This record gives sequence, structure tokens and C-alpha cells, in this order.
Amino acid sequence: MAEARVSIGHYPAYVVLLAFCGLVRRLPGWCVWRLARGAALAAYLLDGRHRRRAVSNLDIAFGDTLRPAEKRAIARGSFASLFLTIAELIRIPLVADRITDTVGMITSGTIRHARRRGRGVIFLISHFGNWEIMAHRCVAEGFPLASVARPLKNPLIDAEIRRIRTLNGARTLEKKWVAREIIETLSRNGCVAILMDQYAGREAPFVPFFGRPVSTTPAAALLALKTGAALIPVFNERRAPGRHRMHVCDPIPVSPTGDRRRDVAGICARYNRLLEEWVRRHPDQWLWMHRRWRRKKGAGEP
Repeated sequence: MAEARVSIGHYPAYVVLLAFCGLVRRLPGWCVWRLARGAALAAYLLDGRHRRRAVSNLDIAFGDTLRPAEKRAIARGSFASLFLTIAELIRIPLVADRITDTVGMITSGTIRHARRRGRGVIFLISHFGNWEIMAHRCVAEGFPLASVARPLKNPLIDAEIRRIRTLNGARTLEKKWVAREIIETLSRNGCVAILMDQYAGREAPFVPFFGRPVSTTPAAALLALKTGAALIPVFNERRAPGRHRMHVCDPIPVSPTGDRRRDVAGICARYNRLLEEWVRRHPDQWLWMHRRWRRKKGAGEP
């Protein structure tokens, strides 16, 4: 895997990031949470493009069942959740050695049972609550974990974020080079986390989410069918700023029928149903600013 080249132009943003992280780690928690909420409100008011996208997505998901004011409140909460996640990620070095006090876990027994099969575990995760902090909790519980992440354009910033993500022994896998490393990790009965709630292109399975078909990544389903790994959805519920509960759900059944396309679509549909249930419970904790409901390719389109 080739190392990204560092240029002089990468340093200014990197220095600003280090200074900002240093400040966030020195301030008391209550001050950081208030600043994060204030910055989120400013972003909501000033970033019209993402604000309109969030409200538009809420229109698609909830239709007339919510009033416009309720949708705007959820959108503001989604901005706040994102900014709190960023602040909590920066402060992970302060809590990494006592992560079990910060993040509760329900229930780790499901993971232990799945690992007894010896074929590894694929965690299905989403941009819900603080998805970043769950890796630290899993490693603290004794589960060897690798997370799939897209490298950032600035290699210095990417290295710093990777350092934070891997403080307690978790690994990150670059999305571009990931398939072989995932299969090797699973063959050693390890655990891999894959994000499932992003648009995956017009060739991916389109399965229902809030009543409309959405492109859903087939990667986890294909890997489970190939390796026999367990597919376990996990969700992070933010109980308060800096306090979380990690919910480990029952594994999604993987029962090959010989029709790979139908099997993959079925797994993706089951996950989307579960994600929808969680989003309906805590709509302000999901990332509504992503273009989730893009259309499927029409017949004859390139």
C-alpha cells in the first residue's frame, strides 16, 4: 500500500487541527459540550445546503406525520449530534483508558457467542449517535476490531485521526485496499466494522428504507456469504454529551439460497428495517445531511 505524499500545503490545516484538538482537550467537558452545541446551531443557520438537505430527507422519511417545526428541530438535533461526535472523538485520548465508564454495552454476550463459531464477526454500523467511539468499547471488551475508513485527502490529518481511532489497539483499513484484509481478519476470528447507511452507487441493491428504495452497500452481505462471518448490527445511543450506550443486536440470519443477488438484497433489507426502527426512536441522533435517497439508474442509462 503506497504512502500518500505530504506537501508543504498540507501543514497549515494540520497545525490548526492540532491547536484545536489541544484546546478541546484542555477545556472542561461542560464547556466543550456547550461550544459544540453552539457551533452546531451556527452551522445549521449558515449552511443552507445541508440544512435544506436534512429537512428534505425528513420530508421523504416522515411525510406529513411530523409538522415542519418538528422536522426543523430534528435537523438541528442532527447537526448537534454530529458536532458532539467530533468533540467526543477529539477527547477520546482523555477517556480511552476508562472507556467502559463512558460507554455502556448491551449485550457483549451476543458477540462472544457469535465468535465461538470461529468465522469472525462483521459489525453493521451507521452514522447514528457516536459511531466512532464504539471501536474503543469493543477493544476494551476484548474483541479484536478493524474498521473500514476512507483516507482523508490531507495525509497528516488522516494520520492524526487514525492515531486517535487506534489508541487502544483497534485497526483501520483503507477502503481502497480493504477486501483481502477483511477476509484475513475474519479468518482469524476477528471483528470488522462496516458502515451501512451511505449511498452505495446505482449498481448496489435498492431496498426499502422509510418506504422508499435506497442504494445500500452489498459489501457486508457478500463477505458474510463468502466467509460465514456473523452479521451483527450495533447502534450507539447518546445518553448525554460524553455518555453513551452501545446496543448489540441479534445477528442477521445468513442463509444462502444459491441466488446471490436475492440473498444480498434480503440481508440489506433486513438491516434497513432495523436502522429505520432506531432512527424512528431517536431521529435527532442520525445524520440526515447525507444524500441517502438518490434515484436508481433508469433502463438504458450509462
